[in-house]
Amino acid sequence: MQILMSVPTLALAQEPVEKVMYFNITNGILPPEQRLIKVNKNDKLRWRITSNTSGEVHLHAYRLRAPLQAGQVGEVVLTAFATGKFRLEWHPTDSKLPLAGVHHAPALAVLEVRPH
Repeated sequence: MQILMSVPTLALAQEPVEKVMYFNITNGILPPEQRLIKVNKNDKLRWRITSNTSGEVHLHAYRLRAPLQAGQVGEVVLTAFATGKFRLEWHPTDSKLPLAGVHHAPALAVLEVRPH
């Protein structure tokens, strides 16, 4: 007599798909629909960012900075490892523009990382 045993199949863990997002900063401002970025913990993110002026984006708590040259695409790549709400700020490099040299400018956007 042959006994057949059922062996549970292990679900293979898949790598999270990278979420690519495009942002176009105009005069230090993002469109309203891009000012709240909602993701889940452990999401892999790639942000492609352009601006009409040179400067730097800075994501608080994640300690990420990305310098941007006017008219060129810059990238920020990260894994959303910490949950909560984090400010994404814009710091222009042109000293004649508003917010130039301001360390804590108003938030360009907020990254909201939700628990999985």
